[in-house]
Amino acid sequence: MNRDWAILKKLLIESNIVTLICDNQLSKVQFLSNILMFRRSQNRISIYLDIDTNFTIFLEDNHDSPNINNLFIFRIKEKNLNDVVADISSIGSSSVDTIVFDSVSTFYSFKNDNITSSNQNRRLGVYLSLLQVVMARSNGVIILTSMTRARKRQDDDSWYFSYAGGRLLRKRSDLILELKSNEQQFEVSVLKSPDEARLGIKLNLDRKNVET
Repeated sequence: MNRDWAILKKLLIESNIVTLICDNQLSKVQFLSNILMFRRSQNRISIYLDIDTNFTIFLEDNHDSPNINNLFIFRIKEKNLNDVVADISSIGSSSVDTIVFDSVSTFYSFKNDNITSSNQNRRLGVYLSLLQVVMARSNGVIILTSMTRARKRQDDDSWYFSYAGGRLLRKRSDLILELKSNEQQFEVSVLKSPDEARLGIKLNLDRKNVET
């Protein structure tokens, strides 16, 4: 494992809730696959709430991925999310190493005329609290993803980038990472960190699967 992957691994160990901000769907699932691989354990499981289905598609195209054996994937629809979170909350106290909630952006797209943004914020906060109880028992980590999107300011028509769940995720997360990619590597900026010495650093990570 190269130096920057080792730094990222340490940051994840030190964190309980992680937000991953992304600008590209394929890079996101490739990056998460790497994380799940170096965190895999024979005695513990990882859980993937695949709300936008991109990770499922990625695994179907990569059958030789070594992290599948201890990975449980839930394909989420709006109506079954409550039941899935309840099922996860009942799992044994030390069984879960990692929970991935992918993605917050798609979760917010569930909003309809009867559900306001404030209601979605509260709902996401409740889910996060329930999952956090599970991970507190197992000393694991929750990773939430959110896709960046361009928005126009009303006052001067200039453009800026934001991500769904921003205020809640900034408040609740120990670690916030911004992922950008090119053909050779993942470029990860640390926007919030439990280790203040790592705040603001940029990690250049090989795109190939890392070794544990």
